[in-house]
Amino acid sequence: MRKLLAYSPLLLALVACSSSKSAGAGGGDDGTDGGTDAPLGPDGGLVGPLCTVTAGTSGTLLTGTLLLPSGPVTGELLIDSTGTITCADASCSSSTGYSAATRIDCPYGVISPSLINTHDHTEYATAAPYQLGSTRYECRSEWRTGADSSPKIPYSDTNDPATIAAQEMRFVLSGATSVMGSSGVGGLLRNLADYDNPTFVEGLTGSVAYFDVFPLGDTNGVEITSGCAYPSIISTKNAFEDGVFAPHISEGINAAAANELTCCSQASNNLVTSDTTVLHGVAVNATSVNVIAQAKARLVWAPRSNIDLYGDTAPVTVYATEGVPISLGTDWLPSGSMNMLRELYCADTFNRSYLNGTFTDQQLWQMVTSNAATATGFDSQIGSLVAGKVADVAIFDGSVNTTYRAVIAAGVEDVHLVLRGGKVLYGDTPLVSALDSTCTPFSVCGGDRSVCVDTPSITLADIQAAAAKTYPLFFCKGQTPTAEPSCTPYRETYANGITATDKDGDGVDDASDDCPDIFNPIRPMDNGQQADVDGDGVGDVCDAHPLDPGSH
Repeated sequence: MRKLLAYSPLLLALVACSSSKSAGAGGGDDGTDGGTDAPLGPDGGLVGPLCTVTAGTSGTLLTGTLLLPSGPVTGELLIDSTGTITCADASCSSSTGYSAATRIDCPYGVISPSLINTHDHTEYATAAPYQLGSTRYECRSEWRTGADSSPKIPYSDTNDPATIAAQEMRFVLSGATSVMGSSGVGGLLRNLADYDNPTFVEGLTGSVAYFDVFPLGDTNGVEITSGCAYPSIISTKNAFEDGVFAPHISEGINAAAANELTCCSQASNNLVTSDTTVLHGVAVNATSVNVIAQAKARLVWAPRSNIDLYGDTAPVTVYATEGVPISLGTDWLPSGSMNMLRELYCADTFNRSYLNGTFTDQQLWQMVTSNAATATGFDSQIGSLVAGKVADVAIFDGSVNTTYRAVIAAGVEDVHLVLRGGKVLYGDTPLVSALDSTCTPFSVCGGDRSVCVDTPSITLADIQAAAAKTYPLFFCKGQTPTAEPSCTPYRETYANGITATDKDGDGVDDASDDCPDIFNPIRPMDNGQQADVDGDGVGDVCDAHPLDPGSH
């Protein structure tokens, strides 16, 4: 039986600190690019600190632009000494504890729920990303096992705590505090998946998710295109014993990958339910997406890893049309993003260039906050700035990009404070020092930052040493991470990408493309045609009613 987790409040240690203050207020509520009247230097950066501190005796008050469920608001976020949000509003002055709180004023700061990574294998962050060149696969068994005479990717895992902590630190530096993954250490990210160590959730309550890499027991790389003669299909009893069931399903673009969802969802197996969060879900059409939608299940989208491995990714516009909640995950370092901001960058650029801007900035932001919390089953506690929820919070620089775009377009140097349950993990040294005097100075892109490592027997120096052997902890704006996997769709059938006659780069000329504005390549699973389940000449990915031939 998986363990249920008991909540243990986390206390804040507050010490005095103050510095000079900038004037003004962040602005914008449409989530688009936009500047403010912030005092900017010649390099476009904010002159002076983003936030200033006034010491208090109990609790923390953050001021700036709050990204609330109802939309952006210039206001205040009050956190009590247990790490719980007690107020998130234009003003919290009438709330208990307001006058005693340490104030962190960020007139150009964007205050967001901290980011949630809904899919990563942190134990595989053992080397720089693998360079595929022009190689692309049709399903995961090919790169895993060398099936179909494909070149196998050399990868290895580790149980070294410092190496795993280094991968978690990469995410913390990008504003994340939670991951749903296949490994973890204590003291950094919350790990919301199935582990024997309940301390990995860092104080949350309830059942962790069951993160299942092989729900069909196909570790040997077997591929079948019909039926369910897989080695060992997980039972519903084991899959749904406690919390969310998060299986890897349909990772690829061929008929064998598509059959995985068909088998998992059939009545005799019943593995796609309202308690299921599908990881990857690439090899699908409108019919199978509708199965996920009708079950009220969810999708974790890993665009960079999918595109790098398969040259394609989940048809997320179909998922959105069918009402399936979407969240973002990095997958793993060998073919995915090194942190959540790079994954957001991939999703954002892919959305703009290949999906005709289907998703708004707010929707992209929700993929790493509220939708991600729902995907893990912890949405009653994290994922939004709401009174009564746990204070998992990140502050981003909103002096140039405002509201949601301050998060989506951020680099690590734009992350100025990260709180997990009100406890500081990382941020500007003056802010961190005001909340915890035991943290360690750490320079990030020339900025004076500090890191609070609470991992047993591991120091920041240990993490830095592990990263030096594997992959850097961060890259600054303007630097493409070394060997970063591609986020540009490529296969031999659409090797030319976006051209004057193929504006979505899917290898189908606009004149004959059933969705000329949205990436819709012909996949091996599609029998030589673009996916158009209802046969009305409008492809699944741009059809408002993809299962109704009489309406599109």
